[in-house]
Formats: sequence, C-alpha cells, structure tokens
Amino acid sequence: MCGIAGYIHKTELNYNEGIMDGMLEVLAHRGPDSNSHWGNVEEKVFLGHRRLAILDLSDAGKQPMLSNDEELVVVFNGEIYNFDEIRNELKTLGYSFKTGSDTEMILYAYKEWGIEAVSKFIGMFAIVLFDRKHKQVYFIRDRFGVKPLFIFESDKLLMFSSEIKTFYKHPEFEKDINRDVIPLYLKYGYIPTPYSIFTHVRKVRPGHIIQYDVEKGKVVREVTYWEPLAAFNKEKFYNKTEAEITAETVELLKSAFNYRMVADVPVGVFLSGGIDSSLVTALLTKQLGYKLKTFTIGFDNEAYNEAKIAKEVAALLNTEHHEYICTEKEALEIIPQLPFYYDEPFADSSAIPTMLLSKKVRSHVTVALSADGGDEIFGGYTKYYSKGGLYNMLRNSPRILKYPISWGLGMMRRYRRMQGRYDQDAILERAQEIVLAKDKSASFLKKIDYRLFSNYELKKLLKGNYKKVDTAFDVTGNLSANNSEIEKMQSTDVKTYMLDDILVKVDRATMAYSLEGREPLLDHRLFEYVTRIPSGIKFKNNIPKYLLKEIDYSMLPKELLDLPKRGFAVPIQQWLLNELAVFCDTYLSEQEIAASGVFDFQEIQKLRRRFQDKQRRADADRIWRILCFQMWFNHWIKDRD
Repeated sequence: MCGIAGYIHKTELNYNEGIMDGMLEVLAHRGPDSNSHWGNVEEKVFLGHRRLAILDLSDAGKQPMLSNDEELVVVFNGEIYNFDEIRNELKTLGYSFKTGSDTEMILYAYKEWGIEAVSKFIGMFAIVLFDRKHKQVYFIRDRFGVKPLFIFESDKLLMFSSEIKTFYKHPEFEKDINRDVIPLYLKYGYIPTPYSIFTHVRKVRPGHIIQYDVEKGKVVREVTYWEPLAAFNKEKFYNKTEAEITAETVELLKSAFNYRMVADVPVGVFLSGGIDSSLVTALLTKQLGYKLKTFTIGFDNEAYNEAKIAKEVAALLNTEHHEYICTEKEALEIIPQLPFYYDEPFADSSAIPTMLLSKKVRSHVTVALSADGGDEIFGGYTKYYSKGGLYNMLRNSPRILKYPISWGLGMMRRYRRMQGRYDQDAILERAQEIVLAKDKSASFLKKIDYRLFSNYELKKLLKGNYKKVDTAFDVTGNLSANNSEIEKMQSTDVKTYMLDDILVKVDRATMAYSLEGREPLLDHRLFEYVTRIPSGIKFKNNIPKYLLKEIDYSMLPKELLDLPKRGFAVPIQQWLLNELAVFCDTYLSEQEIAASGVFDFQEIQKLRRRFQDKQRRADADRIWRILCFQMWFNHWIKDRD
C-alpha cells in the first residue's frame, strides 16, 4: 500500500524537482517507508511514489519501477493478490523477475497481454503505467474503487494522485470549486464519482482505464473493463439447490479470504461482532486455520458500544483480541483532523471511530482486514425491504390515481413544513417523484436514493444557481427484468454509497496511520457469483443477508449473531448539543458563512434553532453536513488564499 502522485506537461513548463518532493511529502502518511520519483524532461512525464512496504520489503520493491528494457514505468497503489500465479504464467512464457513484488508483475503482464492484462488481476489497485515506446500513459482503477485515483487537468498539464491534497503543491493547480456538486454532497454526505469538489478534478471511475497520449497532449479514450451491472444481468442459478449454492459460496469466500492474508508483515482483522466481520474471522480461524489478531473499538456510551459482542465472538474463535474503549474526548480530538485526511467535503461521522480504531491497530499490525461490502452484496440493509416495497407500490399505482396521490403527498409536506418538520421532506419528495415519473420500467427502483435534504430545502439553504449533474442514481434501463427490486437497489448502492462513502471512509482512515485496509468481501469473483443467486435463496423469506447468516450460523451461535446491531456510529446528535456547539459557533458564524459564500446564514440559524428546540436526529445530520463543508473550506480554501 502506498500513495502515488505525478504529472504530465502539455506545454513547455519548467520541471521543478522540489514540486514533486512537496507533492509526495503530503502523502507521507500513506507511505512512510520510502519516497522516490522518476521523470524525464523530454518525455514530460513525472511519476512519484510513497511506499508502505507489504510485499518484498527489500529496496528492490521500490517504485517507480522500470522494466528491464526501460520501455515501461509504473507506480501502483494497492495489492494484486494473485500476482504469484500470474508471475508463474509469465515465467513459462520466458520472462524473468528480479523482485518478489506484484509491481514487477504488472510491467510484464502489460508487455505480454497489453492493457487487457488488468482483467487477470484479483485485487485492489490504482495503477499509472507509462509506455515510453508508444508514448501512452494509462490510469487504471480497480473494479470496486477500493483504491482512490484523482486526475486534475488543465490546458498546461495533467496531474494524478491518490489524494487531492497533493495538487495544492503544484503552482498550476486551479482551486475552482464545482458548485454544482454541493447539492449532491448535502443530499448524500459525499460527492459521487466521477465528480470532485473542484471543477478540474475528477475521480477515475472503478473498473475503468483512461488512456492519455503524451504527444497529442490529451486523453484519447476511456474504457470500461468491468461493470457491476453486467454481473447482475447474467443468468441466475435456477438449476442449483440452496445446498449447492451455499457450498460454492463458502469456497469462494475461503479463496477470497486466503488471498487477502498474503503479506510479508503482520495481518489483523477489524471485528465489530456483526454478521460480516464475524464471518471473516470465523472462516479464517475455523476453516482456514489462521491464528488471528482481532481489534474492536467501543465507546463509554453504552448506546453506541458493540465491544461486548465482539469480545464474545473473539473468545469463541480463540483470537488474540484487542479491545479499545475510547472516550468522547479522544473522539472529539479527531474531528479537527477530518478535513486534512478527507480532503473534500465528507460527512460520514463513522469516520471518527474508524480513524480511532486504525490508530490503535497500527501499533500491532500493518494490514487489517475489514468486512465492508457485505450489506451491498448480500442484501443486508433494512432499507431494501422497507422502502423497496413502499416505492414499488407507488410506482405501480394506477395512472388515474397518480395526481391525487401526488397532491396528497404534497399537502402532507406543506403541513409538516408549517409545523417546522423537515425530517421526512426528502422521503416524501422522492415518493412524489416516483408517482409522477414517466419511467415505469422494471429498472426504475434502481434509481432510489437516500437523500437527507429535499430540493425544496436546498433552494432555501444555498446561494446562487446550481446545474443538475447526472450520477449513478440517474442511470436507467441497464438492469434486466430478472433482477428483484432489492437487487436493483443493491446495484445502485455498489456504484454510489459503497464506492463514495464506505470505501472512502476506510481508505482515508486506515491510511491516515499507515495501515493497509483490505476488503475480503469485495472479491469480484465472489460478487459475480452472488449476483447470480436467485433472490428466493439469497433473501429467503425476506430475511436480510439470509445466505450469509446461514453460513455464519454453521460456525457461531445464532443467538449471539442475531443480537441487535447498533452500527459503527457516534452520538453526533448529543455532541452537537454539547461538546460540538463551539465548533458550530465558530464555523457556522455569520463571518465564516459569508467567507465560503455557499449558504444562506439566516437559514442555518433557523436550522440550528429548530435543532435546539426539537433535537431531531435528522436536523443533527443536516447541521453536521454543513459543518463538515465549512471545516473543509476553512482548512483548504480560506486558509490558503
């Protein structure tokens, strides 16, 4: 694991080695073990790398790495778990290797099979490869987007990096805020791919390859080498029994987990005590024979503490368990650091405990397995079962009733607004949209989003005009009719919430402390298999994560796993009323709001008074999102102008 950065000149800019050093220094937390870069003034390409040594700890594994003939140069963030098999295949074709790293394998896989070689890779990766002979640079991101890759492009140059913050170190960086994505951030708490907070910065899409022609000075093509929706559209396993599917799923899980234990440094597991992390730990210990170190974080507030359940699971599985109970003081000390590590507005408050846990874990191991993706892949969110049925009923309402239903929903919204109740306005707004939508196809439910602010609220809150930009929520017609309503919602979550919230949260939190986070449930082979399981088995009797639970029950007591899950949350509502009030007074002051020029100060005052009076969680979440934006603006824009 590491951080990568670099740039390509389009014009005759002067090369400054100090700029590259500055860009890489900002990424020191991602790679503390070494710092190196390669560049050629005539070729106008400069690649840099910060290393966190995981495989082949010797200096031979350093990057940027050149092929033996020096025709190829690569920088790479992530892990190719099946690199040894691919390397052996290449050896039979006559290639020789100097290192034991997966980086070198990438060079010769490209030399043998071209850029299509990426389809052979099992892993998480952001790769930048310069083909010097053909003057092409390739930007490649893994299938799910576990590893980040940003591109800034102007008339003068193209820059890339694992994190936006490196771009500030280049004098040609243009900090033009993309105001059109601010409504998206406020609705969802993150900025959806491919957009970023800056107009000229984009995220490389997961499963995509961007090809840049150095001589032409432009991107010449962008191709998709893997698409999750295609997996959902494959024929379902209607000819297989539940027992066969369960057995085959277990074998794929074991393969995925085995791969992610490959390292030349100590490996641990984040254990929350929930279905997913318990499954990872149980399979690794009971069926694969690993002796594990497990780690859990809890709070001294019992309403948010799951440490007890995790401790019981660890005892049953005989792991070397480490439990940390963090105080609110420790958690609150993390908050001022959030804008630096999450270097565009990001409002998932569970980033706080994730960072705290990563900090504690790093003193014991260098690699930690997480269990993210289980809800999206195996259908674990309760929202799939509640909102899916409601929205499907609205979607199928008779045409003659659509206007009366919409009118009734509108009256309900107006009545609640008169009471000062905005907590359900976004849900009711979405219900109106579904009733009136012209798109009544089977794929319509795939568009369901889980917005916090309604469009009505945003018009009042935001200053200026904003154009609508399309996201993965707006894509229609890509799923075949053999997918259930739950699967349609899953497909959207994989391309939105999981990608831009969950994976961003874990990547930035772990890398803040030079800890490599691995996602064993996000193995594309497992995903492609599970999407073909009929919903009658996958979500049998409308039980969330039915199949995964049945596998878990075979290894751990059902009564322990079925305890109510609190989620990896913090008492943000309570904090905003007490400890965080001073943050609000500072960053939501009239002066600070005027400085950013984004929000209407009077509307924020109304929101804060309403929250103080009613103390509703939805209003706490609204304030937290605005606060996170203002802290980001203060750190990255105001203080640097």
